[in-house]
Amino acid sequence: MELLSSKGRLIPNYNCDIQKYPVAIIGGPETEVCLHMAIILHIYKFPQFMYGSAPITNKDKQAGYYHQMFPNTDHQYKGILQLLQHFKWTWIGVVSVNNDNGEKFVQNVVPMFAESGICFDFIERFPMISYSSDIVNMVKEGMKMYSVVMNSTVNSVLILGEIDIMIILRMVPTMAKYEDIPLKGNGKIWIMTAQMDFTSLPFQKQEDLDFLRGALSFAVHSREVLGFREFLQTIKPNFSQEDGFIRVFWKEAFGCVFSGSMVDGEPNSMMESQPICTGEEKLETLPASVFEMDMTGHSYSTYSTVYILAQALNVVHSNTLKHRARRGEVSPVELVKLHPWKLNKIVRSISFNNTAGETLSFNQNGELEAGFDVINWVTFPNKSFKKVKVGGIGSVTSQEDMLMIYEEAIIWP
Repeated sequence: MELLSSKGRLIPNYNCDIQKYPVAIIGGPETEVCLHMAIILHIYKFPQFMYGSAPITNKDKQAGYYHQMFPNTDHQYKGILQLLQHFKWTWIGVVSVNNDNGEKFVQNVVPMFAESGICFDFIERFPMISYSSDIVNMVKEGMKMYSVVMNSTVNSVLILGEIDIMIILRMVPTMAKYEDIPLKGNGKIWIMTAQMDFTSLPFQKQEDLDFLRGALSFAVHSREVLGFREFLQTIKPNFSQEDGFIRVFWKEAFGCVFSGSMVDGEPNSMMESQPICTGEEKLETLPASVFEMDMTGHSYSTYSTVYILAQALNVVHSNTLKHRARRGEVSPVELVKLHPWKLNKIVRSISFNNTAGETLSFNQNGELEAGFDVINWVTFPNKSFKKVKVGGIGSVTSQEDMLMIYEEAIIWP
C-alpha cells in the first residue's frame, strides 16, 4: 500500500510525488503474495511481474495486467509424470501445500496421473503455517504427516509446495528426533516442484541437510549469468544506502553486529555478545544453506523480469522520441508514470535475448515461454549443497518438450 502513497505519508490512492511513482511491480514467490498483488494493483493497471506460481484470480479483470514469470504449471506436471514413468515409480506418495493450488492439484492433476498408471499410497497436506499461539497444533499436524510419509512403503514422494515449505521440511526431521517417531527407512527420493526453492530461517543455519541428499526438483530453466559471481564479490554492507536489507542480512548471515551504541534498535548488551561486523566479510565463504552464489530458480526469474521491463521502457523511449517534437508529448519517463498501463501491451509482445543468451517472451496467457530444469541435490557435511542439472523439459511451444534425463549424473540418496 505504501507504493500507492507519497513517500513517508501512508495515504493510499493519494500520491502527488510523481518522481517516486512506480511504473511496474515485481512480486512473489508465494501464491498469496501474487494474489494480493493481482487484486489490489490491477485497479491501477500497473504491469505486475510475478515470479511465483499463478494465483487463482478473476482473469477477465486482472490477468491483462500481470505477467507470469513462472511457465505453465500444467507443463511442469506433465514433466513430473514423464519423470515418474521413466524411472517406473508407479507407487508414490504426495504431500501438497494447503491452499487453492494444492486443492487444484489434487482435483485435476492426481486423476491425470492415475490414468497414466501412477498409484498413490497417501495424499497428505502440509499444516497451515501460523505465526500465532497455535504453533503447538501446527507442530502436531506436521509430526503426524511426517510419520505417515516416512513409514510408507513408497520410494518416491512428490512434494507440491512453495518457498516457505522448505522451512517446514528442515524443521520436521529435527522435531521427529525429539518426538522419537519410529521410521521404517529414510532413503526416500523427494521430487519437488519448481514453486519451491531453498530458504531457511536464521536459527536453522546449523541444521544438517541430510534430508535433501539425492532429491530431485524441477526449476524454471536458467543459464549461467556471466559476471554474476564477480559482482557478488564486490557487495559490502554499505553497498546501497537505499537498500536497508543488505545490512540486516549481513548481521544474520555472518553472526555479527555493526558498531555503535544503538544500531537498528539493538542494546549494548546484545552487541557485546557478538563480534563486530568489519564489512570485509566474504559472501563466498558462506555455506549454500545461508547464501547461494549461483543465480537459479526465482532469482533468475527476477533477473529476467528486470531485462524485460528495461526492454519495454526502451521501446517506449524510442517511440516517444519519434513523435515528441511534432506532437509536443511529455518525456518517456513521465509518459510511463502517467500511463503505466501502456507498458502491458508492449511487454506481452516483446521478444529478445538477455545477456545469458536466453530468448524471453510471453505466450497469449501472459506466461513466460520457458521450460524446466531437473535438479539433483548433492549435500555436504559443512551444511552446504550443490544443485546439479541432470535433465530438463522444453517449453510448451518447443520441439523438445519430451523429458531429457541423464541418469549417470544423478547422486541417489
